[in-house]
Amino acid sequence: MFKFQLDYFRNGQGFHLKTILLTIVSSVIMFLLMLIPGISFLIGGFSLISSQDFSGEPSGGGLAIFMISMLIGFLLTIILYIFVLIPLSYGILKFYKDTDLGINPRFNDLFMFLKKGNYVKTLKLTVIIGLISIAMYIAIYIVVFIVEMIFFAIFGTSMALMQPSGSSESIGAMSVSFVVIMLFMILILFALFIPLYYLIIFIINTILVHIDQRSLPTLTKFSIGWNITSKGPHNAWKLLFSNLLYVVVSYIILAILGIIVAIIVSFMPTALQIIFGILGYILYFIFLIAISYFMYGSVMNFYHKNKNALYPKNN
Repeated sequence: MFKFQLDYFRNGQGFHLKTILLTIVSSVIMFLLMLIPGISFLIGGFSLISSQDFSGEPSGGGLAIFMISMLIGFLLTIILYIFVLIPLSYGILKFYKDTDLGINPRFNDLFMFLKKGNYVKTLKLTVIIGLISIAMYIAIYIVVFIVEMIFFAIFGTSMALMQPSGSSESIGAMSVSFVVIMLFMILILFALFIPLYYLIIFIINTILVHIDQRSLPTLTKFSIGWNITSKGPHNAWKLLFSNLLYVVVSYIILAILGIIVAIIVSFMPTALQIIFGILGYILYFIFLIAISYFMYGSVMNFYHKNKNALYPKNN
């Protein structure tokens, strides 16, 4: 049921706490880097506010500085993501890969894709993945837009036809048609999740191939990533339902424990209630980290299982 999560837990025994701490430290570093374009946004906001006259209207110069600062901040954000933050995120994935392999993760691996020999190949892979993601997003947006237009067209027509009579039967039929159309829309939108989910797993597996064998041609990495996603002995849908069930069960257990604790705490003095409330928030934050951590780990385990089965000579 939770094979991928449990196997990741077993494989990485002794390294889990270090991997979590490395992830937190890496996230802090990435957050601090994001403050660089944030400075430009702050300058723009400050210039807009400080240039306002008594009526609250900003001056032309203040507005110009605001627009330029926003543009610079936006461009810096895009550049920072592509050239620094995404390569760093590959390094974070390396922590999880090593943990699943029973290898002690190293902090220096965070920067391994910024090094000479890895950086250009990483940027090439990132650009192609970005183009695929944008194309997929546009395709999904178009389909969703078409579905919404069909919904409004059908429901609007049914309302126009039934409204003149105003009878209870017409209102009931209109309500039924609304429910049917809504269910149809939900079904279509859910169907869109299938290619989106496969795309995400495929991209992650391709990145993991890049982490394993950076010297391979870029298109070969995509080919291997697709094979690992779709042709391995472990089906990608098992990974999806395993993680869905894992999250549902975890939240059910958390809810039961939360109710029990809340009942007990309700009989305590106010001061203790505040202390337990703070502890509850801290524990809930730790719970979210643990849930996310083993979900990421399950993807690593899925990758290694299928890779070992399809490409044993490369292990």
